[in-house]
Amino acid sequence: MEVFAVWLAGMSIVSTTMCYPSAGSATQGVFIERRLRAICRWMPVQVVAPVPWFPLLRPVRVEGGAGASPTAAEEAGVGGPSVVRPRMFYLPGVMKRWDAAFYAAAFEKGLRATKATDTARLIDAHFVWPDGVGAWRVARQEGLPFVCTIRGKLVSQMADRHKRRLIAEMFREADALIAVSRSLATLANDVAGMDLGVHVIPNGVDRMVFHRHDGAAARAALGLPEQARCVVSVGHLQSLKGFDRLVEVWPEVRRRCGDMRLLLIGGEAGEPKYVERLNALIDAVNRGADLTGGGAAVTCLGRQPPETIARLLNAADLFALASRSEGWCNAVAEALACGCPVVATDVGGNQEIVRESRLGELVPLGRRDALAEAVCGALGREWERSYIAQVGGQRDWQQVGRECVDVFEKVLGRGEALRPKQCPNPA
Repeated sequence: MEVFAVWLAGMSIVSTTMCYPSAGSATQGVFIERRLRAICRWMPVQVVAPVPWFPLLRPVRVEGGAGASPTAAEEAGVGGPSVVRPRMFYLPGVMKRWDAAFYAAAFEKGLRATKATDTARLIDAHFVWPDGVGAWRVARQEGLPFVCTIRGKLVSQMADRHKRRLIAEMFREADALIAVSRSLATLANDVAGMDLGVHVIPNGVDRMVFHRHDGAAARAALGLPEQARCVVSVGHLQSLKGFDRLVEVWPEVRRRCGDMRLLLIGGEAGEPKYVERLNALIDAVNRGADLTGGGAAVTCLGRQPPETIARLLNAADLFALASRSEGWCNAVAEALACGCPVVATDVGGNQEIVRESRLGELVPLGRRDALAEAVCGALGREWERSYIAQVGGQRDWQQVGRECVDVFEKVLGRGEALRPKQCPNPA
């Protein structure tokens, strides 16, 4: 398939975030990378992805040029943006109110590097802190239009009054705001104390990876026990994603539903005490489990590539996630695209994804009894998985990219429609 783009002289989008895939962390921020690749079909995009760095405690790992120099840009992959990775001074665990200032200094260096090959016309930031506030400061200094995408991290940043004040100021002064869910748009209005006119553009799904196929074949390929039924959960190993809540109800689920296996997919996210507690809970459940086909009642599989996750979702009887907070949960959307029914907590944008009972069930936050009941009830239902996959796969990244370009056009004062032409890097 050919990749198309509009390469307009002097009209370059500079997108910035710390959360972007790299050689050392290929799955970090993959949803941002997917969106920017889609935007590249219409507008040239360059990425500035600051790398947290502290001389003594967190030296930069130089992988393919990452973090080596603010002027050393990584070559764009086929159809994708080039990336500059300037060092960002970072104090681990302390002085977090300074992170936006440190981000601004790093981003300014990266922005100068992008101007060596093109002219920045608009700054596109992802996440509100420190990325959004830091980039907004530089955009105002440079006199550039500024757009920020509000993601789920906004919820956790609101507890700090200093951060909240700066985020609110950034919201009010941004040329446009994008939120990945209606719930986040509402929260942003509350933070700013005014109607911000936020554009709601939910994330998409990579339909080349996440789609419905033979579940029995997927189970066989993964070596899952034939007699056991499986529930999959995907997320970082952090309190926010609530793996501990699922593990706590698992003995009750097994008592009521038989030999149920819980497969947890995700890597550590800077909460070692939480991981320690989670592992203790898993060990306790596995010690008390009566297993008929080997293996374990609860297994933590660590980080997995998207293709493996898609196979697991096709093999699973159910996807469950007991998260404490969400913006737009990519894992829930990807499960539905694979035809896997969902049980999730009713937080953030989850009700915008699981929007009808034919797709799954939402449970109140903090209701342990309701979580166990919903999981058991879902396991006892017959699901129309082809319908779930049809609904779940409706929104792809190309649609997301086009909607973002519409916002950028309005900010740049361009009323005419863009006509795609062949990209210099065909796929």
